[in-house]
Amino acid sequence: MLIDGFNGVYPAAVSPKDDEGNFCGQRLEALVARLYESNVHGLYMCGNTGEGYLLSSSARKEAVEVAVDASKGKGKVVAHVGAPAEEDAVALAKHAAQAGADAISSLPPYVQGYSFDEVHAYYTRLAYASGLPTFVYYIPVITHREFSLAEMDQLLDIEGVAGLKFTNHNLYLMEGIMDGGRNPHVFNGHDEVFLAGMAMGARAGIGTYYNIMPDHFVGIYEAFLAKDLETGFKLQRDVNRLIRAAQTVRQNGAVHTLLKWQGIPCGDPIRPARPLDDADEKKLRTALEEAGLSEMLKI
Repeated sequence: MLIDGFNGVYPAAVSPKDDEGNFCGQRLEALVARLYESNVHGLYMCGNTGEGYLLSSSARKEAVEVAVDASKGKGKVVAHVGAPAEEDAVALAKHAAQAGADAISSLPPYVQGYSFDEVHAYYTRLAYASGLPTFVYYIPVITHREFSLAEMDQLLDIEGVAGLKFTNHNLYLMEGIMDGGRNPHVFNGHDEVFLAGMAMGARAGIGTYYNIMPDHFVGIYEAFLAKDLETGFKLQRDVNRLIRAAQTVRQNGAVHTLLKWQGIPCGDPIRPARPLDDADEKKLRTALEEAGLSEMLKI
């Protein structure tokens, strides 16, 4: 559903593979069609859920191109362009703009423990290279890097940086960032606190389980806007029960398996992540049944 700005629900799209393990644009088209049928507002491509760091540059570019084409008149595309090497990230940022993406995002460089000045220079270059709104991706559980309010303010002061994807349970910190006077656009990043994140000021969400329960996340967003917190909480509870069930096995494998069960084959996760074996699949099904989610998920 095309709306103004970057508000709304943005699935962190899985990057489907074929049966040989190669990126598959046709399978991505099927996934995206399903997501837009649920009235999501856009797509977040090649992030952690989309295994961007593990895909080749050519596959990442194709994924963005497929998403842009499938999103015309329906939603917006935010391309995650982060890469261990800055030159690769810059090339992906330029390609995202050329392909017609609406914005870019990136994890901060973190492989070798860079200084804040180096992180600042990295985001400055990406924003300049793309000419698109740029969203900092804050997820210290992955990067093992936290920013102070003063450092976050400096990142938000970069020309072209429009806001951030905030994937952290410290919503007090998120509110403090938004209260710094720059009015950044914030995407809530942890699926399990989407409703709470919106209550603390986030205007949108990006997440993994949006692939599995897109209707629920759109419902949470719309319930919040309608000030119907009872409905929003009920839908959030279903989402959290799904997450707890998936956490009984390996999340990446669980997401790919759930999509397969829902009739959207996306292949296996990229190694070193392993697909679920028969025992894991049985364990996941049991957890979903005990949570009362099997019928709801249509699996």
